[in-house]
Amino acid sequence: MNNKSLSLAVVLLTMLAVCVGGVLPICGNTATSSISEGSLLPRFTMESKLSPDMLQYLGLEAGPDFTLSQIRSKLVVIEVLSVLCQECHKNAPRVNKLFNIISNDSDLNSHLKMLGIAVGNDTKMVDVYKKTFKVKFPIVADPKEDISKQLGNVATPSIIIADSKGMVLFIHEGVIDDMDLILDVVRTFVSQ
Repeated sequence: MNNKSLSLAVVLLTMLAVCVGGVLPICGNTATSSISEGSLLPRFTMESKLSPDMLQYLGLEAGPDFTLSQIRSKLVVIEVLSVLCQECHKNAPRVNKLFNIISNDSDLNSHLKMLGIAVGNDTKMVDVYKKTFKVKFPIVADPKEDISKQLGNVATPSIIIADSKGMVLFIHEGVIDDMDLILDVVRTFVSQ
């Protein structure tokens, strides 16, 4: 069995176990969030188990962990996801498209970074997800859902746009169905 087949088998077996066991949502978490536009994100730390190129992308030094405020950027687009969430799977190509648009726009790229937070998932699961869906931006694992709890159990998938101080500027829950809306919001906040 090659690596791709093995990775797919691991994802499918994990999804089956979760579906039967009912441990994690595979269709998306629709819980009510305690954060809202205009509120400050709670201060949380993320393990820095990122590759050197992902650390460089975020403007971070190597270390055991980091916070959002350490990311060298005017804005951060945070995707909250679960690697087992079917809606997150549908959203992956759309979020990848958003990342590509931002990366290829010099003004946006210089003021904005993207970061994923994988709720209830460990680093190995995140690595399989990134390979399967060809994700090019950093995703941090949140295996014990510590970050998710601090965010108030944000729905998966969700996009949160925050400034460097942690102010929530925009929240989009669910699959991105209007890319132009997201890009208009991003461009508006970058220009301010």
